[in-house]
Amino acid sequence: MESNRSDMDSMGIIKAKVATKLKLRPVDSAQLKLPNEAIDVPIGKTYGFDKAEPADNGHVKVVLAANSGTYFIFPSHWDGLTLTIAQIVNANQAEALFENPITNAQLQDLNSCISRYKITTAPRLRHFLSQIAHESGGLQYTEELADGSEYEDREDLGNVNPGDGPKYKGAGVIQLTGRANYQAFSNAIGDPKVMDGVDYVAATYPFTSAGFWWDNNDMNALCDSGASVADVTFRVNGGYNGLDDRQYYYDKASGIFA
Repeated sequence: MESNRSDMDSMGIIKAKVATKLKLRPVDSAQLKLPNEAIDVPIGKTYGFDKAEPADNGHVKVVLAANSGTYFIFPSHWDGLTLTIAQIVNANQAEALFENPITNAQLQDLNSCISRYKITTAPRLRHFLSQIAHESGGLQYTEELADGSEYEDREDLGNVNPGDGPKYKGAGVIQLTGRANYQAFSNAIGDPKVMDGVDYVAATYPFTSAGFWWDNNDMNALCDSGASVADVTFRVNGGYNGLDDRQYYYDKASGIFA
C-alpha cells in the first residue's frame, strides 16, 4: 500500500507526520479492540489516495490508490490532506468570541475537536467555547504559566519520574495535567508524541485535549439538560471562580452561535 510511481495518477499523496493508524472505524484508537481493525503506520510513510471525505468523530475517510482499501484517519496526523472536517466555527467567529487572533492550525484543531466530541448543538457549543475562552484568557494561554514544579512527585497525577511535573504541566485551553492524563489522552487519539509533553500538546492539540476532558466528564449531557453557566462552571472549576467572565463569554457566544 505504500505509494509508488503508479500512484501518481491518484488524487494525492498523504504522509504520516507521527506514528499513527489506518482504521477500519472512525473511533478513538482506544476503542479498537481487534488486531485487524487498524494498521500501524510509522512516521514518514506515504500513501496515494483517490478520494477523501469528512467522517465521524473528527476523522477523514480515505480511499487509497490502487484498490488498497478504505480507511479512517485523524487529519492532524498527516501531511498532504487538503480535505479536513467541516468547518463549524470559522476564524471570524472565533476571533469575535476570543477577542484575540487564532492561527490556522488552532482553528483546524478547534473544528476537529468540535466534530470529534460532538460539541455541535448550540447549547454545547456556547458552553464549551465560553468555558475555554475564560480558561485560556481569550486564547492568550494554551499552557500553564507556572513551571509545573508543584506537580513533581504527584503520584495521583501519575508523575512518578523526575521532571514529570514540569513536563506534564497544564496544556491546552482546559489544562490537561499529569503523566497519567497525558497517557490516557495519547492512548485515546493514538498519538504517542503526546508523551513528549506540554509544548507538543499545547501546539498540536490545544482544543482536542480540552474536548477529551469535556467528553470524559459528560459535559454534553449536562449542556443538553438545560444547564446554566453556573452549573457548567461548577463542573469545570469545582466552584464558581470567574463566573462573571464565563457568563460574559457565554452571552457573546449566544450572539454568535444562534
